[in-house]
Amino acid sequence: MNWSDVDIFSLEELNFDNSFSLAKYVSNLSLNGKGKEAQKIIVKILSIWEKVDSTTQKLWVDLIESEGFYPYLSQLLETPSNLDTTSEIRNAYHISDYLKDVILHQEQKLISEAIKKGKNVIVSAPTSFGKSLLIQEIIASNKYNNILIIQPTLALLNETRISLRKFGNGYNVIVNTSQTVRDRNIFLLTAERVLEFKDLPFIDYFILDEFYKLSSSRDDERSDVLNIAIRKILENPKTRFYFLGPNIDSIPEGFIERYNATFFKTNYSLVDTRVIPVEINYKNTGVRKRQQEREIELFKLLVKLNNEQSIVYISSPDRAYNIAKKYYSFLHKNKLNHTSQYLPINEWIEENIDKNWTYNKLIEQKIGVHSGIIPKHLTHSIIDYFNKGHLNVLFCTSTIIEGVNTSAKNVMIFDNKKGPNKIDYFDYSNIKGRAGRLLQHFVGNVYLFHPVPQKDSVNLDIPFYDQKIITDEVLINLPKDEVKDRHVKRYKELNDYNEDLLKIIKSNSVSVNGQKKIIKELSNTLKTNPSLILWSGLPQFKQLKYILNLCWDNLLKRTETTRPMTKKALPVVVFNNAKKDFREIIISEMSYLKKQNPKWDKQRILDQAVSKHFRNKRHWVSYKVPKWLNIIDSLQKEICKQLGMNSTGDYSYFVSYLENEGVKPELSILLDMGLPHSAIKKITSFIPDDLPDDELIDFVRSLNIANNASLLQYEKEKIKEL
Repeated sequence: MNWSDVDIFSLEELNFDNSFSLAKYVSNLSLNGKGKEAQKIIVKILSIWEKVDSTTQKLWVDLIESEGFYPYLSQLLETPSNLDTTSEIRNAYHISDYLKDVILHQEQKLISEAIKKGKNVIVSAPTSFGKSLLIQEIIASNKYNNILIIQPTLALLNETRISLRKFGNGYNVIVNTSQTVRDRNIFLLTAERVLEFKDLPFIDYFILDEFYKLSSSRDDERSDVLNIAIRKILENPKTRFYFLGPNIDSIPEGFIERYNATFFKTNYSLVDTRVIPVEINYKNTGVRKRQQEREIELFKLLVKLNNEQSIVYISSPDRAYNIAKKYYSFLHKNKLNHTSQYLPINEWIEENIDKNWTYNKLIEQKIGVHSGIIPKHLTHSIIDYFNKGHLNVLFCTSTIIEGVNTSAKNVMIFDNKKGPNKIDYFDYSNIKGRAGRLLQHFVGNVYLFHPVPQKDSVNLDIPFYDQKIITDEVLINLPKDEVKDRHVKRYKELNDYNEDLLKIIKSNSVSVNGQKKIIKELSNTLKTNPSLILWSGLPQFKQLKYILNLCWDNLLKRTETTRPMTKKALPVVVFNNAKKDFREIIISEMSYLKKQNPKWDKQRILDQAVSKHFRNKRHWVSYKVPKWLNIIDSLQKEICKQLGMNSTGDYSYFVSYLENEGVKPELSILLDMGLPHSAIKKITSFIPDDLPDDELIDFVRSLNIANNASLLQYEKEKIKEL
């Protein structure tokens, strides 16, 4: 048979003749330098293994072994002794040196060996490569006293913390800057927290996940902070590092030599993805009606694939939620509903939010929504439920690109935008990489509702090193001898400033010019109306408005998206969050929405009110505003000192209150570790005062939660995850 003319990927079984012939064809592909094509066919054969003629399976085992797919061999063979002696030796070589019952594939082993030899390693590989497994192997080697892992989000750090709990006996796991540093530590931190960490010890091993976020061209508002943090860690040449991420073609010239690193660029994958364009025969010409037709086509596809899990990529949080609701209505209208399930999360939502919230109803119908506006513990639970098969469909935003540890048999790329901007080939590749799951789904399907973006090489820039595009905030934090000639003049101008204030400006890692304008404004106001600045505890509204207006005008980046928040609304939102509880805020918001939109039904008003509150809380109240307040606090204290004033403001209480949802500061680590504030409030009275963080966590773990009637099952499960 001429296999080059056959659609091999549509095969459902192989008889003796075809199996023998195809095995020979695949072998020739490998010998002729077409290994990637051979690997794809092997993955396909693995997906129909039970339908492959049994007398030919030994041939395929040899091919699987020859391509380095060792993790699959342990699944196919009862014992490695079924291999010939040479293959058995190679299989044994790929067994992890440090992780029990783990076999590495060929290229994982290659990287593992480089790490073991003490080389600094930068890896660009597909999502399904298994890069994160190597993190566990580094830790399990037990060679390093202090290991730092930087990841882009607290949600991902919490997932990592849970996966690393098995190393708890050997290491003190630190997720919060208030924790006590011991002899052996694993630091799980964002870049911001690295810079906030006082007396961070020497880091023996540094792991940077999603390292492409260093780039100035990916339009990530946190790239400056990340660059400053990375340069700080790499200042010590004895620090070994492992950078991992997907789809990077090159890194700046000279970086490898400067940091004695090895760059591994590979497309090697034990999972194959099939890209399937979705053809729609539109009956209408209008944009809105065509959008409705696309949605119906998506819903029909999801129903057709109902026995397999699917991820649907949508451009924004509100849109993801709205399309999920439309899918729910489609199922109801066509009598395709599942029997309702009732998970612990449903009970928590009913007690703490509202049983009529559509998000609750979606979960009952095995539909999940994952976005950056949902509370952290809920997003973690949604991923966990999806991974455990409790949810069939997951509607996601760009959060699915940025390191959430999940994948599915099917990925639908429904939108071709990320927020207001079109996704590029890099983003497309990352989303596509969520299709298929190592050791579970051999082949993943990617359903495309738009053309594939134009393929461009991703040549990563690293601003603190190559300085091709470098902001003032990164430049000012470099030592003079590392500044390239073309930036020397700007560097001198930035540093021509009051020395003590300059130290604070540098440490704040935000707009240098913006901070200098704020200093001028604060200095004037301290002379004319000092009460606007010299406050502590909870501020008056006029005090809060003054500070936030100052920040809005001077600290926002030009490319930063603020919609739908406005300068006028922000002080009101923050003040209300400080003064009112959740239900008061929601009732007030519902009343406002009803007046503004008299035609909206009660369900839409409730959903919109809850979504708006969560968006404000997650991005502004708990993250952006506390960060801003800390910046103003640090500046005003130094200005007061230089003006010879007897008192200063102190915003620390208010910052902690906003960041920690009203939870006592000494218990904030429990929030960082994924415990809902509702659970913390219920157990607070049982916790002794002034427990060190590690003793606090052990104490909470040891609580007799089984007999605590006030705790919901969901809250008990979260405590068990500590």
